Amino acid sequence: MGVLVIVATAQALPVALFLPALYSIFFDRVSPYTKPLAVASIPAALIVVPGFMHSVILYMFLIACGVLMHRSASRKDAGMAVFLPSCLLLILFILSIRVMAWQEGILFQDIVARWVGDVMNQISVVYDRILPSGELADFRINRGAMEARITDLFWGIIASSILSIMWLNLVITTALRKTMQLRTWKSPDWFVGFFILSGLFILMKYDNVRVLGLNLMIVVLQVYFFQGLAIVASVMTEYNWSKVIRLVVYILILSQIYIMIVVTALGLFDTWFNFRNMIRSSEGDIT
Repeated sequence: MGVLVIVATAQALPVALFLPALYSIFFDRVSPYTKPLAVASIPAALIVVPGFMHSVILYMFLIACGVLMHRSASRKDAGMAVFLPSCLLLILFILSIRVMAWQEGILFQDIVARWVGDVMNQISVVYDRILPSGELADFRINRGAMEARITDLFWGIIASSILSIMWLNLVITTALRKTMQLRTWKSPDWFVGFFILSGLFILMKYDNVRVLGLNLMIVVLQVYFFQGLAIVASVMTEYNWSKVIRLVVYILILSQIYIMIVVTALGLFDTWFNFRNMIRSSEGDIT
């Protein structure tokens, strides 16, 4: 698996993104504790092969994410099991852009702007085929403003995406290891301070501070979305809904932006109302 990720990174990217979960599961199947890490490190020998260095570095960072996730999950700390690997992957992402900017002799932000432009080019190709002429003209007129806005929110979007990937890894890990129940997870009460702080930043007149607030808000709302999902899972478990119905509910949540907003609000207000105290099992324990 590791060799495939290194040799064909682009093609195996969906697998690569879930290496932390695969490593964590593998860790439980093999002992002593040093053996799984040693086995997972074998593909790193390909670093001596020309052209594979970047893929090997990505692979080793993902394995390190798996180590951090496994240790935090073993301590039943779901927050750290997502936060620590996400920070590690974000550091790798930032360093990669720094290196690219240095090699090309351009500014850090120029790399980001170029990536956003490439994405918009791909979107433009799709829109050329599906949008009526009037809407297509509006898109072309507003494209510059859209690119500028996405560039401003780039880091919030990236951080939110990495958090989502690591959350999915943790969902897979806990589903198979059954070491803890994510539906009981709740962010610390003090975390709401970041929501308030980001809101204050957004209201300020300074552009840089406002952009910082918007990026922070994206990340904070992503965390509360996870908490909202945990509450939804608690409700469905309490009422013993079938797996088919649960799957339909999750699909609806993830496919409808308005439902996602409601779930996020549910997670946010859980800070004050503790909804899971209202949905106790017949034994009196929180589901």
